[in-house]
Amino acid sequence: MSDEFIIDFFIGLFLANAMPHFILGITKTKFLGPFGFSPAGNIVYAFIQFVISLVLIQIQYGLAAILKNGMLLAAVLVMAMFFIFGKMILRFYNRDSPGKY
Repeated sequence: MSDEFIIDFFIGLFLANAMPHFILGITKTKFLGPFGFSPAGNIVYAFIQFVISLVLIQIQYGLAAILKNGMLLAAVLVMAMFFIFGKMILRFYNRDSPGKY
């Protein structure tokens, strides 16, 4: 295996693994992470993985390469949007419906 493949593998691994830790952290679902079952720990762990993936992208390709790779751009944007809007979306969908019957 080439070094490029290994770095790409870890970029994908960290991006993909950040998502469940972040979602389960903001929903306060008990989920084991490196910081125990803490929701805040899972959020921090997700953020750390996201930053590591961005650092690896910078090392491997340079950040400008994200704009040239559609799959990588989509993965980074989805994760960034969850970090920015995750709690707001969760609150929106978990609110009580006033018209329950």
